[in-house]
Amino acid sequence: MMSNSEDYGVILLERKIRYLWWGVLGLLIVAAAWKFILPHNSAIMVERAAENREIIVYVSGAVEKPGLVHLPVNARLHDALQQVGPLPEANIDQINPAEKLKDGQKIIVPYKPVPQPQPALAAAGSQGESQGQTATVTPNLSAGAASGSSNLININTADAAELDKLPGIGPALAERIIQYRMEHGLFLQPEDLKKVSGIGNKTYAKMADMVTVGP
Repeated sequence: MMSNSEDYGVILLERKIRYLWWGVLGLLIVAAAWKFILPHNSAIMVERAAENREIIVYVSGAVEKPGLVHLPVNARLHDALQQVGPLPEANIDQINPAEKLKDGQKIIVPYKPVPQPQPALAAAGSQGESQGQTATVTPNLSAGAASGSSNLININTADAAELDKLPGIGPALAERIIQYRMEHGLFLQPEDLKKVSGIGNKTYAKMADMVTVGP
C-alpha cells in the first residue's frame, strides 16, 4: 500500500494535469474567438463605414433646383431627380431613372421638343373659294410666305445634322448649340445663338436670315 506522502504526490500530479488541460482549453477558446468573432465584427464595421459614405453629382437642365446633390453610394438617377425636382417640360423618357450614379457625375435633364403647329393652308384655300376672285390672291401670298418660313431652321428643335447646314456651323458648334439648349432651356430669340461659345457677331450674321425660334 502507498504511504500518505505517495498519495499526496499523486493528488498534486492529477491537479497539475487538470490545470494544464484547462489552460489548453482556454487557449483554444481564445484562438476560436480571434479567428471567427473578430473578423466578423471587422466586416460589419467596414460595411457600416461604406454605408456612411456619400457621392456628389451635378444636375442641370430641365429641373427646378440645378446644382450639386449629395446622395448615398448606391444611389440611382431617380434619387437625384427627387431632390432637384424635374420641370413639367422635362423629357424624362430620354433618360434612365434606374441608372446607378457615380461620384462626380454630371447629369443634364433634357427638355421636351417644342410642338410645331400645322400650317392653316387648307383653311386659307376654303376662304378663297368662298370669297371669289378678290380673295384668290391672298392664298397665293400666304403660301409663298409659308414656303419661305419653312426653309428656316428652328434652333429650338433642330438636330445636329440640320444645324450643320447653317453657314459657319460645323459638327462641333452644332453639338454646342444642342448642349446649350439642354442646359439653359429654349432660345427666346435667334440672336441668343451668340450666347453659345464660338458664335460671335460675324458668325451669326452669316445665318441670321436662315434661323428662327418659332414654329
